[in-house]
Amino acid sequence: MFKRKEVERMNKIEIENRWTGSILFEYEKENNTLKDTVEQAVKEGANLKRANLGGAYLGGANLGRAYLGRANLEGAYLGGAYLGGANLGRANLEGAYLGGAYLGGANLKGAYLGGANLKGAYIYVDDKNIDTENIIKEFEEKNNVKITEYYINRNIIPTRWNCSWKYGLIICDWEIKEKEETTEENKEIEELKLHKEFTREPFEAVGHLEYKVNGKEMHNKINELVRAVNKLNKEREEK
Repeated sequence: MFKRKEVERMNKIEIENRWTGSILFEYEKENNTLKDTVEQAVKEGANLKRANLGGAYLGGANLGRAYLGRANLEGAYLGGAYLGGANLGRANLEGAYLGGAYLGGANLKGAYLGGANLKGAYIYVDDKNIDTENIIKEFEEKNNVKITEYYINRNIIPTRWNCSWKYGLIICDWEIKEKEETTEENKEIEELKLHKEFTREPFEAVGHLEYKVNGKEMHNKINELVRAVNKLNKEREEK
């Protein structure tokens, strides 16, 4: 009788730049998942700016102090994730689920939150009484959200990211702050549209369009600009 040899299945997963498709981080291990890869990237201090993580399952992930500025997290599941001190500035969180996630110290400034679910997200935890008014004020000033209803959980069940805290300030209802377009931003968009000699710099400006155009029109405009940049960069490389 021959004993069947178990084959180790190694799986490499890559995290790509949402605009260029370039590899930002890759990780290989047995039975790997995207969640494991993202956690490893954060653990190693990788720069995940503009990462394409749309629809990713990141439930309960430890993403403390992650750099996810301008990342695509559309439809991502972040339930129970630890995002303490994470940078999500100008990230696309459309339709993302953040129930039970910890957002203490996180940066959501300029993030697109259309259709996102923040109900049940923690913005502060402590083992003492919570200074509700000042904590909410600070959170609202730093981010793109106005909290209209909150709840203090005085009996937090320990989780992977919470072993001892007893009290938690939770978002129950919220509103997205309306941001007025500045003259400077409008000028930047017009310059991007008329720019004849594209370099990689326009990718910085493309991010602004994401928050000023909705739905299908948004995707069409952004994709058109990205294609133009890629085409001109390719022509330059061939020369």
